[in-house]
Amino acid sequence: MASAALAALVEAHAPRRPYCADDKHFARIRPKATALGERYIQLNPPAHQAWLILDIDRPGAALAWDDADLPPPTYIAINPENSHAHIGYALSSPVCTTDAARIAPMCYLAAIERAYTEKAGADFAFAGPLAKNPLHPSWRLWEPANAPTYELSTLAEFTGLSTRPAHTPEGVGRNCELFEKLRVWAYRAVRQFWRPGGQGIWAEAVRRQAEALNNYPVRLSNAEVSGIARSVARFVWRRFSPVDFRELQAERGRRGAEATAALKRDRREQDIQDAISRLSVEGWKPSMRTVAKALDCSVSTLSEGYGHLWT
Repeated sequence: MASAALAALVEAHAPRRPYCADDKHFARIRPKATALGERYIQLNPPAHQAWLILDIDRPGAALAWDDADLPPPTYIAINPENSHAHIGYALSSPVCTTDAARIAPMCYLAAIERAYTEKAGADFAFAGPLAKNPLHPSWRLWEPANAPTYELSTLAEFTGLSTRPAHTPEGVGRNCELFEKLRVWAYRAVRQFWRPGGQGIWAEAVRRQAEALNNYPVRLSNAEVSGIARSVARFVWRRFSPVDFRELQAERGRRGAEATAALKRDRREQDIQDAISRLSVEGWKPSMRTVAKALDCSVSTLSEGYGHLWT
């Protein structure tokens, strides 16, 4: 039987009307009070992710976290018939996943989710929303004392994120990758829609592009794709206007000119230093006039920009 602390976590984070089912292939939406009595339930709300759930389909799945040197989970729901399990980690600070979300926390969560899935040998294709309901008596439940919750930074301490190889995105990682791909495309494409009445056409174009990019083995839902498309369309339209584009181009031109000028100065200074070294005799440094003649430039050019080489 679940502890009061675990039951409180599940009830607090479950949606008001979650998907639920006694058979996971026949999910339906029900009020929370009804859904909490079903074998499978949607634990993560639509607007944020409060649980990191690992789906492990092999005997002995309940020990996967220990074998992989991961922290103790908040709960483990074990199928008594085959010993397959869902391992759940409750997040102390749930991560927003709507079109209003900041992308950095989503990507951080995605990287942790990927690392934990790999280390535990869990199913990369598992995307929910249904999970084994840890409050249902059909599952054999294991939980440590006090139903621990974790900050992302704590979960990350058990991973090697800086050296982890790339994988096909899964879970929330697909949201991050789709957002990034769509954003890069949008910055270039929006210029074609800068005209009166263009914002509505632009929003539709972004939505279609998002659908075209949603080609993952386990695709994002239509609602997720639409949310990401709306976020990118609004952000780019508001932050990347014709005036902003002209200012950006001007700034790029200014920086390019400064970089070119700096490179020319560095090359000229190197030429002067080479000439000084070449014309020096037994520690005697040639005069500015001698170097100017060797480089076919005026003495004033050397004195104004490179006089420090003679000080």
